[in-house]
Amino acid sequence: MLSATLGLLAVLFLAFGDGLVPEGCPRLDVPGDILTQVPGAPITLTCLDGELKNNATIHWTLEDKPIGPQLGQREMVGGKLLLRSVQYNDSGNYTCYLDGSPVRTLPLLVVDPPEEPVFSCHWKSFVTSIWCEWSLQKKPSPQTKAVLLVRHVQNEETFQRPCHYLQGSQKFSCPFHLRQEDNSLYLAVLCVTNGVMRKASKAQQFRGYEILQPDPPTNITVTAVDKSPHRLKVTWKDPPSWNSIYYRLQFELRYRAEKTTDFTKIESKDQHSLIISDAWMGERHIVQIRAQEEFKLGKWSEWSQEVMGTPWTEPKTPTVETELFISTQVPTTWENSIESLSPENPEGITNTLPEPDSTHSPYTFLVAGGSLVLGTILFIGIIMR
Repeated sequence: MLSATLGLLAVLFLAFGDGLVPEGCPRLDVPGDILTQVPGAPITLTCLDGELKNNATIHWTLEDKPIGPQLGQREMVGGKLLLRSVQYNDSGNYTCYLDGSPVRTLPLLVVDPPEEPVFSCHWKSFVTSIWCEWSLQKKPSPQTKAVLLVRHVQNEETFQRPCHYLQGSQKFSCPFHLRQEDNSLYLAVLCVTNGVMRKASKAQQFRGYEILQPDPPTNITVTAVDKSPHRLKVTWKDPPSWNSIYYRLQFELRYRAEKTTDFTKIESKDQHSLIISDAWMGERHIVQIRAQEEFKLGKWSEWSQEVMGTPWTEPKTPTVETELFISTQVPTTWENSIESLSPENPEGITNTLPEPDSTHSPYTFLVAGGSLVLGTILFIGIIMR
């Protein structure tokens, strides 16, 4: 019954929020002595509140430089300066002189109307503040200010928090703190002004657990497992913003070979290392990890940055090139050995080619011929027998 009542209150607030917010937004205007206007709009500058004498002489300066009437742009009527369509370069200090003496200086600021704020809130950890942020499309004027209005629906408590502009990321950031494990229903509106106009965002409702979203894990390493061509070891650490020893995270890892597009996912609860056991042999892999509160409260973090790793590959053995040596040296006999070591050939160098007058060649042919004749006679004898 209570949850239904809170839900009804939230619906009513959202339904009528846009009409109630302008009155609810605090005035964040620039100091009251500065005149402000948006580009293209007219404005009239008055020198004196009362009537002027007929013979009075009035002239105006902008930043101490004389200005006068300009067709279609500037007109002087009864001591008043009418600017029909102001532009950015019309900003400055306008001084009115009566009979040569300065009477009044009016600062004018020409600025664009503020963007309509569109913000989102996130909670990085139970022990940190909630941050509501608004990213602008273009750089705001220096006079732009913002404030966040927050209402606790259950006890109808309303509070406001100032927003700070971050130059680098070009966004307004508005922190506020909730007690740990607060899952109450809240409504928030972002109000902004640039001194000319005020605008309010649409009312947003959220519960603490719904906007809990950790940062991605850090210090991710992907290393090869020795002598395992299909394995990769992945290690990581909790994000620094999850600075609590009482609350833990669960993780999801996804990976793919670099030349593929489909990821494989692995879940890990309360661990900070995993082994990928089906990696592609010899291929570089892309690994990412995200985190969520251990009991699945809130949202998953964004995926971490990509980290690369390649499985172990067997080292290649160096190839030995074998050269084929063809020897022309004749077999060495005992006599040849003695002969080769004679005083005439002390280094034992053997001439492998027979000299022309050598007697070895005819002798060799004689032995071969005799062997052939003897073999033929034996063969005929066997046949005749």
